[in-house]
Amino acid sequence: MSHLGIIVGVPAEARSLTKHFTHDQPVRLREGVTLDVSGVGPKRAGLASRALLEKGATALLSWGSAGGLSADLSPGSLILPKIVIASNRSVYHVDPSWHEGLCNRLKGQIEFHTGPLAESLSVVRTPAEKAILFQRTGAIGVDMESAAVAAAAEEARVPFVAVRAVSDSAEITLPNSALNACDEFGRLNFLRLILGIAARPTELFALIRLARDYRSAQGTLALVARLTGSDLLVPKEGQRVKP
Repeated sequence: MSHLGIIVGVPAEARSLTKHFTHDQPVRLREGVTLDVSGVGPKRAGLASRALLEKGATALLSWGSAGGLSADLSPGSLILPKIVIASNRSVYHVDPSWHEGLCNRLKGQIEFHTGPLAESLSVVRTPAEKAILFQRTGAIGVDMESAAVAAAAEEARVPFVAVRAVSDSAEITLPNSALNACDEFGRLNFLRLILGIAARPTELFALIRLARDYRSAQGTLALVARLTGSDLLVPKEGQRVKP
């Protein structure tokens, strides 16, 4: 029997899958599906992935939001990458049959893009930084967790896919006041946010836009969850990748 391990960076992204979760330990969504809110970044995602594998996961899914690098993507755009490019230039391929099943299920229901997803070790904040990463990798989106999940899956020889929705497009600058007010689990310190806005009042409009765009991304993820079912079409047989 397959056992799907889902790695999500922050609680806000987990809400598209369940209302009941904790960042202290993995949560079983149903029989054969376990979700872990890892915290932001590759190190935390890698640790969470390996913990799920030790608990019996036979497939790994990286789920959440991404930054847009291509001008063709807007807030809420869905990325189902065929490959993930790590910061050290390692390239990880998603499981082809699982990816094909997801694409077939979503075709005609929601627009999606299958271009590469790049890893960044830190937040890619400005349009200039996004343009540099786009030119260097050819990736259409960026996140901080998927490559680490892919590496753990490759090491364990289990299937892997990534499902990511764009929360900030290529031309958007992420406001420092928001980034500085969030911890590693995306939890907002309101006092720090207010102080940040007071120091940079021009960022208020950017914050409002960011909140709206993030809701668009979460709406896309919730729709994908509804369309693909509770197991997100994880392969039922031949879960382990042949050497």
